[in-house]
Amino acid sequence: MLQRDLQSLYEQGCFGLEKDTRSKPFGWSINAQWRGGNSRVMSTEVAEHYLLLEQLLPQSIPSDVIRSVHTKAEQALKRFNGHVPDWLATLPKPSLKVNVDTQLVTQIEHAIKHKRAVSAELYRVLYDEAHWLKFAELSFYNLVEQGGVLMAQFMVGSLHDKCYQMPVYRIRNVHILQKTRREPNNEQLKSLRSAINKGMKQETIELIVKVPNHSAVNQGFIELGELTDKQYIDDKNVLLTYQTIDTEQLTNELFKCAHWLEVIKPEQIRKRIITKLKAAASNYQ
Repeated sequence: MLQRDLQSLYEQGCFGLEKDTRSKPFGWSINAQWRGGNSRVMSTEVAEHYLLLEQLLPQSIPSDVIRSVHTKAEQALKRFNGHVPDWLATLPKPSLKVNVDTQLVTQIEHAIKHKRAVSAELYRVLYDEAHWLKFAELSFYNLVEQGGVLMAQFMVGSLHDKCYQMPVYRIRNVHILQKTRREPNNEQLKSLRSAINKGMKQETIELIVKVPNHSAVNQGFIELGELTDKQYIDDKNVLLTYQTIDTEQLTNELFKCAHWLEVIKPEQIRKRIITKLKAAASNYQ
């Protein structure tokens, strides 16, 4: 079964899979480009593949592999500002069957119907490490399907005002409490819809950066998007052009590299980095 799944993914060119036919069962490996997972900003292609891989994971594989894939998928979701790409719903092949616990869905539906708060664990990635975090009180108020994935919308605790959305498969150990759930107001619902729509409408931008020839960016260890052009300025520096998405994660990555990386274009990101640098410099004056 696993060999058939790997063969299918290999034929589709997924995940950088390489097949060794010198023995049977075939040996499988992932090429160096895909193993170079130290980059904080992954390309859209790699991000989409990790999201697909997470959906197709069989439950029988080792838990450490599952945790590793979940970690990468969390980073991939950030690449799209938290919005699951539309290709999950528009694949020409049969619809994906996401491994969602039906009992879990029933519990969430019950809590929504009877307006009860719950306690639960949510799967989050902190400092590049994946954790199941326990929340003493959550208020689920809606279940929606987005890009072929069932999403839960909820509020946290009794004081926090923000609304959140998360795939149901990243929720577990739901316990219904004898407490009435919170109801989001119109402004809170509008804020969540705005955040979702922003992620759905993200358009690609052209990013041009100047970096040293020996830098991790030029060597391909840090990906800032889809590399479309490379021009060597001299024997020390190179101009790299990317098609990418303007996200907070991208800005943070560029800022961390600002002591050796210069944003040439677009102007709005360049100004953003300059503002951050001035604020940082003022702390040391």
